Amino acid sequence: MAYLDKETLEKIKGYKFFVYLRKSSEDSEDRQIASIPRQTHEVEQNLISKYGLNVIKPYYEEEKSAFKEGRQFFSDILQGLESDKGQGVISWHANRLARNYGDGGKFVQMLMDGKIKMVITCYGIYENNPRDLEYLMTEFTRAARDSGDKSEAVKSGNKERFFEKRLWSGVAKPGYLNVEDLVTKERIIVEDKERLPLLEKAVGLVLSGSHTPMEALGILNNKYGFRSRKTKRQGGKPMAKSGWYRYLSDPYLFGLMKRKEGEVMGKFKPLLSKEEFDRLQVRLGKRGIRVSKHDIPYRDILTCGSCGGKVCGDEKWQIICTNPNCKEKFTRTPKGVCPYCNTKIEDMRSPKILHYIHLFCTKNKNPKCTQKTVSTKDFEKQIDEELKKFTIPDVFRDWAIKHLNNCNTKEIGDREIIRGNLKTAYDDCVKKLDSLLSLKISTQNIDGAVISDEEYNSKRKMLLNEKTILLEQINGVDKRQNDWLELSERTFNFAVYSRYWLEFGDSKQKNAILSALGSDIRVMDKKLLLTRYKPYFLIEKGIEEIKNIAKKFEPSKEPVLSEQLLSLEPVRTAWLGD
Repeated sequence: MAYLDKETLEKIKGYKFFVYLRKSSEDSEDRQIASIPRQTHEVEQNLISKYGLNVIKPYYEEEKSAFKEGRQFFSDILQGLESDKGQGVISWHANRLARNYGDGGKFVQMLMDGKIKMVITCYGIYENNPRDLEYLMTEFTRAARDSGDKSEAVKSGNKERFFEKRLWSGVAKPGYLNVEDLVTKERIIVEDKERLPLLEKAVGLVLSGSHTPMEALGILNNKYGFRSRKTKRQGGKPMAKSGWYRYLSDPYLFGLMKRKEGEVMGKFKPLLSKEEFDRLQVRLGKRGIRVSKHDIPYRDILTCGSCGGKVCGDEKWQIICTNPNCKEKFTRTPKGVCPYCNTKIEDMRSPKILHYIHLFCTKNKNPKCTQKTVSTKDFEKQIDEELKKFTIPDVFRDWAIKHLNNCNTKEIGDREIIRGNLKTAYDDCVKKLDSLLSLKISTQNIDGAVISDEEYNSKRKMLLNEKTILLEQINGVDKRQNDWLELSERTFNFAVYSRYWLEFGDSKQKNAILSALGSDIRVMDKKLLLTRYKPYFLIEKGIEEIKNIAKKFEPSKEPVLSEQLLSLEPVRTAWLGD
């Protein structure tokens, strides 16, 4: 604790001291630092009252980080010192005064220039002499370095949380809450079960077109009784207009998290799909977030069937004006109004919004290519027709997988025999290598009388090759069987769910479906052309067999495929024949 002797007290008898107390409430910088009431108590008890110091009241209390310049009360104290309203500063610790090099350097310079006569803290006293100036600057430098290290650690942690864990950092968005995990003590974000359903209903009113954004906001605040989460200093208020439009425009609604470092799809259940969010932006009269070329399905795997060039895509949004005197169809513009009657899109009641994505040849290989564009909707109908040919119900998939596993169980014994034979051959090969080496280094073969170097190297090379091949065969027995089963399961799952994924999946899932369907995928004269993979031909062949079997039975209201599983020997033969 700082100690003032009689000589020092006599010297500062006429000084007036500013009292500066600070604790950051903006970050984790001061998590272990004493609170302002505690700082006040220690300063008064251990300095002001104890030594009878003359202080200027009221005290300057600030709840703000000192990591950056721009603290109002700190600046006021410096101005007071410049104008000689006070001659010194009292603070709990030197790091309360500055944690950045700008404020720290300015403060030390004023002490050096005599504008500050003395700085008194509970942990030290600083005057205008080389030793004290160095010590005080060291305290500021250490505090700035400490804040910088903590800041870098926080930034690194936030980046890992954002890009790798795909979790939001910072203040939770409306409809979500910042809470502490009771087990891990980690700060996490969870759904606000009280407010999120209200926001979801209000967004739905705008998205459906039955209400304008401002009408939906009125219903949210007045009918649903929405109030923001109450905090220590703010909250408990209706949603503001600016906050409402900001919320409706936030890509977080469909799961996209954006920060200055980049963007990533979050690991949480979004409120809207990407298509719904884009429609909402059109409803607001905005350009919204345009579909990037990378989000357009099929462009990376399709080629032009005429010239072999790349296929790209473009999107278009169109609105049919709801004004009874207009009813014109127009492409959305940055102004967000109908160009024919100037009616705002956001004021239209239930406007019809049309969305198109067209695929077209980029003509990068032949500028004179005459292939026309094709809409993704028409293109996906053709993909769906291909998928229909081998689509099977869940119960059929389960039967097939079960049967394949039964076959696999029966073949385990055969595989054990094969593995045993291969192991015996491998051991025999190793023994031959050992015998060959013994023969080579025997005392009877000093001059190569038993086996020459050339003969030894030839036989050794042959046995080593045989050993390598046998080892690969042993390791491959199970792997080939497991790979076959895994491929079969993937194929049957694809046959069950591919049409669903095509309808409701995102661009990556759609690309995966088309890629899994076949090879040499092209589009020509608006038609899909591809070479289908063999497993799907086999499933299609099996389905044809089922249709033939079904003709032998009486018609049933239930799906045939789910009833005739006991008469599927031809199907088994067709699928297992390869």
